[in-house]
Amino acid sequence: MPKNNMDILCLLQEHGAILEGHFVMPSGFHSQTYIQTSLLMQHPNLAQRIAVALSEKFTKPVEVVMALTPSDSVLAQEVARVRGARAIFASKDENGEMILKHNFMIKEGEQVLIVDDVAVSGRKINKAIDLVSKLGGNVTGVGVIVDRSMGYLPLTVPLRSLLSYPMQTFTAKECPLCAAKIPFTENEELNQAL
Repeated sequence: MPKNNMDILCLLQEHGAILEGHFVMPSGFHSQTYIQTSLLMQHPNLAQRIAVALSEKFTKPVEVVMALTPSDSVLAQEVARVRGARAIFASKDENGEMILKHNFMIKEGEQVLIVDDVAVSGRKINKAIDLVSKLGGNVTGVGVIVDRSMGYLPLTVPLRSLLSYPMQTFTAKECPLCAAKIPFTENEELNQAL
């Protein structure tokens, strides 16, 4: 069972999930490194171990585990299995706003644990917290596999991760990779997120 940063880091490295190149993140920022946790989550035994380790970071009971995107639904499903909760995922509407589809719902007063693969700026997480609040739920916390932030994330609930792996990101104007004319690295997962 992953118990510390080194375990998760080793798993990511062993499965080729830490990619180097020139990436444009969904936030629009550029990065030299991209972490593709889906390469771990495709293995049910690893997904289960990660879900148990992430679930252990939170003590309060929850009724719903919500992923921020359909691509993180496996993580939500596995954490919900551990917690004895429902698993749902958010989607985007035609304007790019975060919504619930598929007749998913959050009932008034339900306790919700938000899960995500990688946290960078906290913007997407804050949108999810706002969505849960608008629907009448209470977010008890946010669990992520990897916290890529450079420190402070402006969240109103606790964020707990299995790995802290701070990585610098750049605007297009400040990007040293762009200045060096290094071409963008193609990545199917990132292209779908944009």
